[in-house]
Formats: sequence, structure tokens, C-alpha cells
Amino acid sequence: MGKILFANIKKQDVEKLFEFLKSEKEHIKKRVHLIILSGIHRYRVSEISRIVKIHPNHLRKWIHRYNKDGLEAILQSPEKGRKKNFGHDIKEKIIKIVHIPPRKLGLLFSNWTLYKLKKFLEEKKIVEKISHETIRRILKEANIDFKKIDYEEN
Repeated sequence: MGKILFANIKKQDVEKLFEFLKSEKEHIKKRVHLIILSGIHRYRVSEISRIVKIHPNHLRKWIHRYNKDGLEAILQSPEKGRKKNFGHDIKEKIIKIVHIPPRKLGLLFSNWTLYKLKKFLEEKKIVEKISHETIRRILKEANIDFKKIDYEEN
């Protein structure tokens, strides 16, 4: 017998899993088989990966998701493809904020950094989520350099 991979597989989850096997979506079937084979029958990751034809590292990722968040985490598909670009209005807001001294916005620092700007944009709900690299690209497109910013006088 192999090591127990899934923490606590509930009886109601097992019933749902067998229902999901009837699904037409192949990726859901593979994840369900993963749970059934490893959680109930206690197969090893290497054995399951051969049966389901998924890389062992990928299997481990789904196992950790199930153990952390339960069955719903397994059944949700991860977002695919490139992240959507921010619209022109959001880019303009970011550029406008960069030209405002942080102290005028009630912040306790004098100069913006990419990380500070990221945190500010997310806290003020200007964007839901943005990476510092995306901010850097937006500023680069606008030919803005943090070291050479002339702050607006208000």
C-alpha cells in the first residue's frame, strides 16, 4: 500500500467524483481518476501518472490543491492563456498616479517604486491585481523613468 496522498476524502466527495466521471470534459475525468486512484485505492503517484497520463509533478500539484481547498479546487479549471491587457483608462490612471508625490496621497514615503505602486493600486482598488512587471511595461511605453519624474505642483 502506498502513502495516503489525499488528506480526508469524504464519503460525499466520493459520490460526487463518480458523477463527474460521466462528464464529457477530459481534464475533469483525469483529475477525478487521480483522486479515486490515489485516495481510495492508495496508488502511488508514479502509478497514477502512467494510468492518467499526467506528469507526476502535475499530479502532486492537484493533490496539494485538494488537501488545501477540497473538491471544488480540483474541479475548477485553471485560467488558460495570456492574461488580459489593461485598458487605456487604467494605464492613464497609473501614469497620472506616478506623477503625484506619494506624500500628497498620505503615504509615508517620498518616491514611488514598482512594488509600492503595485500595492497602492491594489489597495485603492484601481486594479484587482497587477504585477510590478506589468507596471514597468506600462511606464516604459509612456517613456517614464522613476529617477527622472517631475512631480506635479498642486
